This record gives sequence, C-alpha cells and structure tokens, in this order.
Amino acid sequence: MKRRSLISSFKYAFNGISHVLKTQRNMKIHFATAGAVVVVSLFLRLEVDEFLWIFLAITLVLVSEIFNSFFEEFLDFVNPQYHESVKHMKDMAAGGVLTASIFAITVAIIIFGKRFGFDLSIYASIVLFAYLFFVFLISIFIKDKKS
Repeated sequence: MKRRSLISSFKYAFNGISHVLKTQRNMKIHFATAGAVVVVSLFLRLEVDEFLWIFLAITLVLVSEIFNSFFEEFLDFVNPQYHESVKHMKDMAAGGVLTASIFAITVAIIIFGKRFGFDLSIYASIVLFAYLFFVFLISIFIKDKKS
C-alpha cells in the first residue's frame, strides 16, 4: 500500500469538510454562526480562557455535525431502504449535534452575558436543565413502536 503524503492527508481532510459544507444545510448554518461568534468574540476582546471555551464549543458542534453527516451518508449507502434501526442510528447522531449545540448556546450565554455586564449563568443553567429535563420527559412518554 502506497503511503500518502502529509499534504495529501490535509487535502483529503479539507475535501471532506468541503463536501459536508456544500451538501449539508445545517453545516452551513453552523459555519455561519461560528463565523459570527468569532467576529463578536474578537470585537468584545474576550480573555484567553473565554476564547478557549468559545472555540471548544464551536469545534464540538462542527465535529458533531461532520460525524452526523458521515453516519447519515454511510447508513444510506449501506442500507438505502428504510429501516427502523437505521432511523434510530440517524436520530442518535442528530441528538449528539443537538447536545453539542445546547452546550455551545450555554457557553455563549455565560460568556457574552458577562461581557455585556449581566451574570446570566443561572439562565444558562436553566437552558441546560430544561434541555436535559425535556429529553428525559420524551424518553418516558414517547414509546418506540416495539414497546
């Protein structure tokens, strides 16, 4: 097997990111939002630790969306017909993106709120708690067809 060059490895990685960005509406939304958040972060001159939290949140959302898109495309390739198990796998991957997005929103509420002179950490906690509680309620009251 031929070893690929380091430059080729980067090229393949950028091709993958480009493919997701071109084909997935939600990735376009995540990228646009990330760009806006970075601009606002630079404008507000965030502290290093605040930047790290913002970049962690952005990275987590983008990576989650890339994996979600991969799983959807892979599962459609492996099993083009509808199957309940495939639906559950896709839903779980989408749930990962939603969870990462809720984390990012929580980080943004805390950091940007502080920058505008408001301690919104309690509201960020409420957002996170509400999300977790909502997921808990859904898991109790919505039954699978097998149940």
